[in-house]
Amino acid sequence: MEQLKDNRWIVLLVGVILIFVCAATVWTLNGVRPSYAEAVDKTEGTYVSMGACERTDSIFDHVLYPELKARTAAWTQLQESKSNSAADKQQQQKSKSAAQSKVVTAQKSEKKATVASKTKTTQKETASSVSSQQKSNKKQATSTPVSAQKTASAAEADSKKNSVTSHTPPTQLFFTRTALLSQDQSSEATWTYDLSDEDVLLLQRIVMAEAEGEPYPGKVAVANVVLNRLRSANFPDTVRDVIYQRYQFSPVQNGRFDRVTPSEDAVKAVAEALNGRKEVPDDTYYFVSISLATDMTIPNTRTPVKKIGHHTFFK
Repeated sequence: MEQLKDNRWIVLLVGVILIFVCAATVWTLNGVRPSYAEAVDKTEGTYVSMGACERTDSIFDHVLYPELKARTAAWTQLQESKSNSAADKQQQQKSKSAAQSKVVTAQKSEKKATVASKTKTTQKETASSVSSQQKSNKKQATSTPVSAQKTASAAEADSKKNSVTSHTPPTQLFFTRTALLSQDQSSEATWTYDLSDEDVLLLQRIVMAEAEGEPYPGKVAVANVVLNRLRSANFPDTVRDVIYQRYQFSPVQNGRFDRVTPSEDAVKAVAEALNGRKEVPDDTYYFVSISLATDMTIPNTRTPVKKIGHHTFFK
């Protein structure tokens, strides 16, 4: 009894198992599932009795398995429907993507066609403008050399004429009360002076004696001073008397004036001054080399006008 008390759980378990086996046996023998209790030997045409385990397997196969199979089939069908719906969605998305890509491709093609047509139009316009520009340039190139040659010829002729005119001393000078006029202004003159060859030579020698080492504008300015004195009422009325006036030009007093031979620049400077070129104003009557002068009366009493080289000119 004590052993049974210690192993009562095992005894209870064995009893449950026996009850279950007996119930199954009774249930089978009572005709509920007579085919489960016996198996037909098809080869011999007789029934063969089954054991308890075989009956339990038969009960599972014929009672529990159909329900399990039905649930499995339902679950499988549900999964298949889900997979089919997912596949349908993917197919729809692929169709939409394909349609969108077709639309984008069509738009790109249309843009390319538009750009190509615009490019062709621009190229045609550019080509036409270039062609017209080339034609215009050809016409200008054809006409330009002719006009340029004419202009160059005219300018050269005027230059030669002016050069000959300015380098050739005139025979007559034209004055107003305050200025020496050029040959083209003769109609405005209030009095005239007939210029001799001796007057021209005297002018060339005084320019050479006073401004031999001076720049060319300084030579013209010395000739201007002599002609301004010739015009002024405060000085003698001839070129000779102006140059030889006592105490006016130091080269005349020291004899240098008589020894010099006029250079080419001196000759040209006198000719240009006689034809109206002026490096100093018409009221300029004196010039002094301050660095060499011993008498500072002019610098101290007159107004300076311009400095050219070593000479300072005064009015």
